[in-house]
Amino acid sequence: MYNDTSENEARIRKNWNVLIFLAGTVILFSVILFKLFSLQYIHYEENFQRSENNRLRRIELIADRGYIYDRNGNVLVRNRPSYQIALQALEMPRKKAARDSIFKKLLNIRDAAGVRLFDSLSLDTAFQRIRWVRTRPVRILEDATMEQVAVIEEHSTELPGVSVIIESRREYPYGTLASHVLGYTSEISEEQLKLPEYESYSQGDRVGQKGLEQEYDKEFRGKNGLKLVEVNASGREVRTLPDVGGYIPPEPGLHMVSTIDLKLQKAAEAAIPDSAKGALVAIDPRNGEILAMVSSPRLDPNIFSLKRRERNKGWAHVALDSMRPLTNRAISGVYPPASIFKLVTSGAGLESGIISETKYYPKACTGGYQYGARYQRCWGVHGNLNVVHALRLSCDVYFYQAGLEIDMARINEFARRFGYGEKLLGIDIPGEKAGWLPDSASFNQRNKRLGWRWARGLILNLSIGQGQMVTPLQQAVFIGSLATNKGVYRPHFMKELQDSQGNVVRRYEPEIIRPGTMKPETHRVLMNAMDSVVNHPGGTGKKGAVPGIRVGGKTGSGEWKKGQKTHAWFAAVAPLDDPQIAVAVIMEAAGGGGSVAAPIAHKVLMAFFGKEEEE
Repeated sequence: MYNDTSENEARIRKNWNVLIFLAGTVILFSVILFKLFSLQYIHYEENFQRSENNRLRRIELIADRGYIYDRNGNVLVRNRPSYQIALQALEMPRKKAARDSIFKKLLNIRDAAGVRLFDSLSLDTAFQRIRWVRTRPVRILEDATMEQVAVIEEHSTELPGVSVIIESRREYPYGTLASHVLGYTSEISEEQLKLPEYESYSQGDRVGQKGLEQEYDKEFRGKNGLKLVEVNASGREVRTLPDVGGYIPPEPGLHMVSTIDLKLQKAAEAAIPDSAKGALVAIDPRNGEILAMVSSPRLDPNIFSLKRRERNKGWAHVALDSMRPLTNRAISGVYPPASIFKLVTSGAGLESGIISETKYYPKACTGGYQYGARYQRCWGVHGNLNVVHALRLSCDVYFYQAGLEIDMARINEFARRFGYGEKLLGIDIPGEKAGWLPDSASFNQRNKRLGWRWARGLILNLSIGQGQMVTPLQQAVFIGSLATNKGVYRPHFMKELQDSQGNVVRRYEPEIIRPGTMKPETHRVLMNAMDSVVNHPGGTGKKGAVPGIRVGGKTGSGEWKKGQKTHAWFAAVAPLDDPQIAVAVIMEAAGGGGSVAAPIAHKVLMAFFGKEEEE
């Protein structure tokens, strides 16, 4: 009896086990069948697309950036090929262990000299970035050498997701030449990506920084293309698939023909030592085309196209330099205009009829001028002078008296006609600063914190250009438009933009931005005075003369700090009877304008007119 019961229980238990097994089997196969149904029918399109994505890759083709040429077709900025070692997020294994293995392998790769190609910090940063930068390569080695590329290719099977890509980088064949004008390119920053003007840009894009590179970035940039490629199980490219709409060629950026004259630019840079602080602007006053622009000290924009470590080192060097080589002094340096401003005081007096070519002031120059309790010195003893003689000798005493009689309202009005003042001239590179023409209201407002108030005696200083603020660009524009008497043209660098076939897409049309005219008699007197400054044996600007060319100009020595040498100014235009070029030079804390700045302008004018320097 007992045995029968035990056998029944065993049989029942066995049947239940079989039943549970069969039920489990049915459920398992049901799940498998449902999953197969789901994969092949319900989620067919989604899975097909995933499969295609694993097999196909969309690769963005970066458009070549447009070149910059000088006015005669010489290349100032071009592109060069550059090998980059990069991480491709979509080709990397998803498992952390596999990625860690790739990380370690990269860290252990060495070149022929036994030096590691990658450091752990930059590699770690790159591996972090690919978590959110999925569709673009993340560079881990820029400007790789052929040897480094070969090492990576040797290990390619062990490094899925690590690829060699070829990009174009900016190249400036003349190094520091016109560096402040041309600017440079670098990878777009996080701050820039937040700005509305960069809404069409993405992380990793290279954009123009400073100069023409920044101002015309959208024109130079072009339009990126796209190619669809088939990849193997390792993520390596097998073939391109153009037949299925998988290739959109990139559209290269526009080329610029600039107004810069390479020969003249070289002459200007050779004339100003890189160890000095100074600036030079040469402009065609007939249309506003800038022929040359120098800001010293200079910098080499090629450093921004180097690999990260070298680039950071170069950037730190220029950023921390007390000489401020990153500053374009030609457009953002503001200085007292010094005695060049005496042309403004003279022009205002002649226009208003307060002075004339034959007028002499009762107080002759004996070395200074007494105004109330104040004795204002002159740099020399000049005797009794008219306006032409006073400009030739740059006599302060004459202009102390003239300024008091003319008054600042008339002087400032004449100055604004010819480009001075608080309004920008609108040059087509970023960073331009405006000047300042003081009057009682603006002076009181500007110096309210110091408790200074406008007094009539300030006109003595202002009439000789000590107190206003101007840029070298404003000085060049002023002297040029003063000579043409046909208006102030907007200064500019862009002559025309061309497509890759050389067709002109846009041409700059000269634009008059200030009246820049005066009475014929005023013009005649000022031109005679400027002629006398340079070509008379006693003129302060005789070192700016050019044989066979009628050069007119004005010197200046701007006081800026007690006990320091003055800023040396010289502004010139030539030929006076048919102005083709205007030049303004400033050398900071260098001394007299006639002895320091005029010889620099002389070298530029000699180069412009094709003259040979005498030994």
